[in-house]
Amino acid sequence: MEYINNFARDEIRDGFLVTVGRKKVWQSLIEILLEIDRICNKYNIKYFAEGGTLIGAIRHKGFIPWDDDIDITMLRPDYEKFKAVAASELQSPFFVTNAYTDNNLLLITKVMRSDTTAITDLNSKEPQGLFVDIWPFDDLPDGSINGQNIWDIKQLLILAMLAPENLYGGLERGEQFKLPDEFIRNYLGLHPLEKFMEYEVFCRKHYGISENVGYPLDKTMGLESNLKRSWYDAVIRVPFENIEVPVPAKYELVLANEFPDWRTPIRMTNQHESMYISADIPYKDFCKLINPEFGEYKLV
Repeated sequence: MEYINNFARDEIRDGFLVTVGRKKVWQSLIEILLEIDRICNKYNIKYFAEGGTLIGAIRHKGFIPWDDDIDITMLRPDYEKFKAVAASELQSPFFVTNAYTDNNLLLITKVMRSDTTAITDLNSKEPQGLFVDIWPFDDLPDGSINGQNIWDIKQLLILAMLAPENLYGGLERGEQFKLPDEFIRNYLGLHPLEKFMEYEVFCRKHYGISENVGYPLDKTMGLESNLKRSWYDAVIRVPFENIEVPVPAKYELVLANEFPDWRTPIRMTNQHESMYISADIPYKDFCKLINPEFGEYKLV
């Protein structure tokens, strides 16, 4: 089934040339999304279009013309449910990739397809097909003392995973942390995957305390967000190309918070423009075509 209008023709959308090649990538991404949607319907898991996908759904009724990815979000309880069933539900060419399946310490989950290519590193042996990002939303600080304490600990755990040398330096300088020094040193000594597992356990145990939610790493990196959990209580479906996607019923509040000027189309550099992208060539074959000495990808 063709999920993109005028699938076999180039066209101009909002002054941007959308080629057949880009439409084939969009088609492939929607097919991934529909697999996610099937699983979520089966297990009563809520998810929402997020970021540029949410803007595209509301402003364009489909992809932003110069965008070539799909982002969705799940609140932590739904995210955990999805992780628990995705691997067994997905069949080739679809598969799940995250910190538990690959060497990359991904704080998110991707659903990918092995019969496509989305390569950023020609030397990497990790899976690099077209994918849909699934972002887990956890508690963020809301001004309460308890919420701030939880957030401070969460930041420590993230720092220990992604920049342990900074935390070691703080310990050596005698800085005071919300966790005992002995605990921090023991945590720093864990294998990276063990640290990540403990981080996710902490997120699960302390979900629902704050009124605010979001992606913690964005907040850690200084991106402001004040998304309310209540904005995600209800979900509606809106047109997206030739399908419908779920969005928060209060999507206006979400968009105004994340993208104050979201109603005005602004052509921005796509973060994936440096990728080798193909909806036709499997990523396992792509590197061999570019470099016959590449070797073998890991099995997925």
